[in-house]
Amino acid sequence: MKQVLRYFSVGLLTAGVIMLIGLQFFDEKGIEEYSAEELIPLVEDSGYYVLSGEEYITLTVPSSESSAKTAEANKKPAENTEQKSTNTEEKKESDTEETKESNTEEADEEKEKEKEKTQEENTNEAASYKISIKPGMLTSEISSLLEENNIIEDAFEFDQYLNENDYSLYVQLGEYTLTSDMSFYEIAETIAN
Repeated sequence: MKQVLRYFSVGLLTAGVIMLIGLQFFDEKGIEEYSAEELIPLVEDSGYYVLSGEEYITLTVPSSESSAKTAEANKKPAENTEQKSTNTEEKKESDTEETKESNTEEADEEKEKEKEKTQEENTNEAASYKISIKPGMLTSEISSLLEENNIIEDAFEFDQYLNENDYSLYVQLGEYTLTSDMSFYEIAETIAN
């Protein structure tokens, strides 16, 4: 019994020494040594999304209602400082900035109304789309195609649904006709069976 334990401990010691030597001489690149372009495919393969700066900003910008409230809240302190200030040039500059902000807010509100009208028109008529799922297609690509063709409203939300309910593991190759009046469940059942 003692001899078996000795051989076992010598084996463990030898394995540890070999691993230490391997790590010292054959260490892989650290994350700091990769460029951003090299990291993007690695991150996307792990199921994450990589957003550009512009995409991030558009996703984090609050809706028009909340931006209007924050703009009003920001205007009140600005008006108080204007009343205290005796310099007319500063007043003129702040007035032009407020005018620009209000014009921008009005334009944003008009764009939101146009988008809502377009969405309402699209929801009144059920859109139909024939999707072709090919080998190697990610569920995020499928979701994006469905969003672009007005079958679903939010590609990220549908992709999350597929992943959370394990439909992403069973997506089948082929062509499927989907309509905008189908629920996430119906779409997932169609492409996964």
